[in-house]
Amino acid sequence: MSELRPRLERALAAWLPWQRWSGGQGRLVDTVDVVEMTELVDRRPSGGPLGLLTVAEVRFADGGTGRYQVPIGVRRTLPDRLAPAVLAGFDGCVVYDATGDTELCELMLQLIGQNGRRAEIRFVPEPSSGFSGASRRGLTGRPVSAEQSNTSIVFGDRYILKLYRRLEDGVNPDLEAHRALRRSPHIAQLLGSIEGPGTTFGMLQSFAAGAAEGWQMALTSVRDLFATADVSPATAGADFAAEAHRLGGAVAAVHADLARELGSASVNASTLDLAVRLDSSIASVPALRPYASRIRTALQLAGPVAVQRIHGDLHLGQVLRTPKTWLVIDFEGEPAAPIADRVALQSPLRDVAGMLRSFDYAAQHQLRLFPGHLRDKAEEWTEHNRTAFCAGYAEVAGYDPAAQNRLLTAFELEKAVYEAVYETRNRPDWVDIPLRAVRRLVGDA
Repeated sequence: MSELRPRLERALAAWLPWQRWSGGQGRLVDTVDVVEMTELVDRRPSGGPLGLLTVAEVRFADGGTGRYQVPIGVRRTLPDRLAPAVLAGFDGCVVYDATGDTELCELMLQLIGQNGRRAEIRFVPEPSSGFSGASRRGLTGRPVSAEQSNTSIVFGDRYILKLYRRLEDGVNPDLEAHRALRRSPHIAQLLGSIEGPGTTFGMLQSFAAGAAEGWQMALTSVRDLFATADVSPATAGADFAAEAHRLGGAVAAVHADLARELGSASVNASTLDLAVRLDSSIASVPALRPYASRIRTALQLAGPVAVQRIHGDLHLGQVLRTPKTWLVIDFEGEPAAPIADRVALQSPLRDVAGMLRSFDYAAQHQLRLFPGHLRDKAEEWTEHNRTAFCAGYAEVAGYDPAAQNRLLTAFELEKAVYEAVYETRNRPDWVDIPLRAVRRLVGDA
């Protein structure tokens, strides 16, 4: 182990910045310190993999820091399918990221079912899940291919293990929220977790096999509308409004459960400080400057506001449609934010605003692939489904979020400004989508 550590640190310094979940995006690394190497299994005498749960402290050249989980495998002979995961060679062996290693992934699943422990790392089955003491042999794990801020591994369409790549002190908000919502029909069942001293390494849930992602469903609806001449969204073959209505009700039910289980309060709106990042956002996106004073005015609020735990990063990509209902997933919040900020009580209208912005994004995203004269249809689809979502929310919550126009507009505007900064830095040719929303929200459309 002592000989492997410095070589692994050098390999990680070159590899980590290019992983989407590291937030590095190619940033130069100053130092990498492997601070933990917990042996999961030692099968070297039989020729199988050595498995290590590794934690690396990273300091970037620009002064940024992060602590990351990298499950490591070590083999003398590497299967071809694992070649893209190679980190380094060492003493006649190959060292690689083990999230694609079916043997080591299966081991982690088994350890959760057996209430296992490796050094200070605990593999914990949820007491009420029925997963305790189970032997889960024979279920092949495969990593989810979509890029995301963590790494998820699906086992035989029955379970999904999410490994949190960026680690922070404290219980991950995703795990905490799922424990609080364990009786909700709108989340996937929590089955277990991987936990270390003061840190959450992973969370195991039932897998929603055959579920459809809300984002893809919305894109399909918009595409079908555009392909049908002279038809309104209400009569198009793939009208999404009924689903938007059901989704609004599901989100409201989740909000009610979070408030009951994790508490709620009332604060003065001025303490929300929605304009705290406005100056830096304008510096990053000069196109926002003509609207700066109107944005600032819209973000300055007063009066009482109900706050509670919320999802924190809600959009159509964070919901799944099963044959029975809508599921809300990924309660981690914004991964780049400190845990203290992500678990702070906030207005549920922030989640509502995130979903309303997502409807706009779906329509505008599809519009880029079709003639510009369909813009009126795109905007009609957006408004049609925003209205349906709010109506569904109101039926369950007992109040209409659209009726709180000033507050909801402020949250939408805050989100649109954030989107403008993100698109400028990552997809400059998309920045017109949030900029158009900013103009509409400040009355300049």
